[in-house]
Amino acid sequence: MKKFIQILALPVLLLFIATTCPAESPVELPAQSSTGDTSQSKAIIINADQTEFLQKENKAFLIGNVEIIRENTILTCDQAELDKNTGVAHAKGHVILRSAQGTIVGDELTFNFEKMTGDFVGAKLTAEPYYASGEKIEKVGENHIVMQRGYMTTCDLHKPHYKLNAKKVDIYPKDKVVARRVNMTVGPAPVLFIPQYTQIINDKKPRVIYTPGYDKQWGAFLLQTWRYYFSENFKGNIHLDYRERRDFASGVDLDYKIPNRGKGVIKTYYTLDRPITAKHFWQERPSPTPEHERFKGEWRHKWDIDDTATATWQYYKLSDPSFLKDYFKREYEKDREPPTFFVLTKGFTHGTVGLRTDVRVNRFTSAVDRLPELSYDISSQELGDSGVYWKNKTLFSNLVSRAASPTEDRKKTMRVDTDNELSYPFKVAFLELRPFVGGRETYFSRSKDPADYHSMRGLFKTGADLSTKFFRIFDLQTKYLGVEINRLRHIITPSVSYLFTTDPTIASDKFNSFDAIDTITRSHSITFALENKLQTKRNDENVDLFRSIVSSDFLLKENPGTGSFNSIKTDFEINPANWLTFNSDTDYSSPRDKLLSSNFDIYVHDPQKKKWRFGLGKRYTLDVDDQITTDWQYVLNPKWKISAYNRFDIDRGIHKEQEFVLTRDLHCWEVALNFNETRGEGSEIWLVFTLKAFPEMMLDVGTSFNRRKAGSQSSE
Repeated sequence: MKKFIQILALPVLLLFIATTCPAESPVELPAQSSTGDTSQSKAIIINADQTEFLQKENKAFLIGNVEIIRENTILTCDQAELDKNTGVAHAKGHVILRSAQGTIVGDELTFNFEKMTGDFVGAKLTAEPYYASGEKIEKVGENHIVMQRGYMTTCDLHKPHYKLNAKKVDIYPKDKVVARRVNMTVGPAPVLFIPQYTQIINDKKPRVIYTPGYDKQWGAFLLQTWRYYFSENFKGNIHLDYRERRDFASGVDLDYKIPNRGKGVIKTYYTLDRPITAKHFWQERPSPTPEHERFKGEWRHKWDIDDTATATWQYYKLSDPSFLKDYFKREYEKDREPPTFFVLTKGFTHGTVGLRTDVRVNRFTSAVDRLPELSYDISSQELGDSGVYWKNKTLFSNLVSRAASPTEDRKKTMRVDTDNELSYPFKVAFLELRPFVGGRETYFSRSKDPADYHSMRGLFKTGADLSTKFFRIFDLQTKYLGVEINRLRHIITPSVSYLFTTDPTIASDKFNSFDAIDTITRSHSITFALENKLQTKRNDENVDLFRSIVSSDFLLKENPGTGSFNSIKTDFEINPANWLTFNSDTDYSSPRDKLLSSNFDIYVHDPQKKKWRFGLGKRYTLDVDDQITTDWQYVLNPKWKISAYNRFDIDRGIHKEQEFVLTRDLHCWEVALNFNETRGEGSEIWLVFTLKAFPEMMLDVGTSFNRRKAGSQSSE
């Protein structure tokens, strides 16, 4: 079973523009206000077969092919009457109001050009991709339109395939739509009812998601997500889930914004977990059902205090170490132990100050607390006019390493680390050289041996960076198979970096390890790199047709271990045209004489009709996996298309995953029949109905023969 039923009330835009009526030939009239002031009025052009003015009543009567134009708005009808004293116009017969934001067609229109309010009777609205029809449409304010007893859809047929029927719809153009008593019908059949529903204009995310299915661990289940919206600053989701073998669960998510104080998200989820020992809840249970309170609570917030200061924090509390794995597999795969922290940074003219705190809140995890950690980074600054540049990074950390419960093992230290560097960049002919020297001192209040408490560790480093750039321009003009070249520039950038770091004055094994600072050792190496680029111009912009970087670090004999080339890394990008892309990277270990990793991707599609596309990928990691993936799609005809995805394990000679999709165009919808088989997880087959105007709005129905794919959870 794969994802969700979504229902989305579609926003409707409507613009009523002031007009008046008259004449057999075009006549310009100012729209007169009740005060008689016409200085701010805009000209109205009137056309009609017959025009009659009543001077005493100050009215105009128009008959036959009536056309009233005001700026970019055109009103056409069979006949119209305009009262210039009140600014009220009555239009009848084939009334059409056209504007840049849509078209309204109705039987009768009454409109007050003075107040810019009015109503249509028996109206239909077109504002692509939206189509709507109602018994009455009223413009009741500057930015407020009301439709009574009507429907909305994105299907442009005379009899739409589906409708969103509502008793009342409040439309706030370019803002939101609020519908009441919404009933969705597909053909004549009702599908879903919602008491009240709010849709933000241009927001294509689904409002309601139903995910039914069957899971080997959960049994039959139904996951529900309901989106709520109070304002742009206060919105979120409500989760109401049932799992046959786990019982009910619920949660509330809040996405909020605080003016001038940042934005954030709060998520909660709670269940009284009752894992039954039977396959189904109605069957006899061989053992009693235990109960466990299980939950998660998270809060993330970011506040851009001003242009130079930012504060970010996260709080993440879990009931037990397996909760995410059992209920939120995507989050578990992304981060199994989410941290709780606070970070504040403030930029100054010559550097940046930072404050960080990390606190362990889940005792079943091991973590390093920073209570607090203060940093000050001084960017590279010239010392007077000497040409010598200095930079510094100073870090104070109060550290506590906590082991996972039930142990109470803790390691502590206060550490001050300062890293200084002096450099003198200069240019010799076409070469750019930057030699540097530096030193690093670190104070530890504690170490493994109490005799070494309050130790000061130091080391010396030196090195140099050397680089240059060569280029040549070729006067080449061509356009073949979509590869457009308007002159060609070849850029070569070689670089060499040398680094020598002495042994620290106190060996790293004397200290407890909290992070990389504690494990610094001697190093002596040279890094070589060569970058190649081929560029051309398209639409007055530089475009990279080809880019490659080859680099390797050579470990000198003073470096720990055997001196030799360490690893050779390559990175290639080829983008000759918008229909062809190739990326590749490799990592080869010289000491081991083995390829550590190799990846590449190539994407090709039909440059003309876009009837097909093909992707090929290779993933290799030593002692981990070696896989090939293929992804292709072919459009059989305007109604049908087919696609397939395959993941093959080269080492074991087996298919890891296969997925096939057959898609049928249903005018305003697309229906896709999906079949997926993943080794070790089982097979799935499902139908996905996608609203073409809103690709993210889907109705998903299916079944899982064995186990659901990871990640099909309401939290997402």
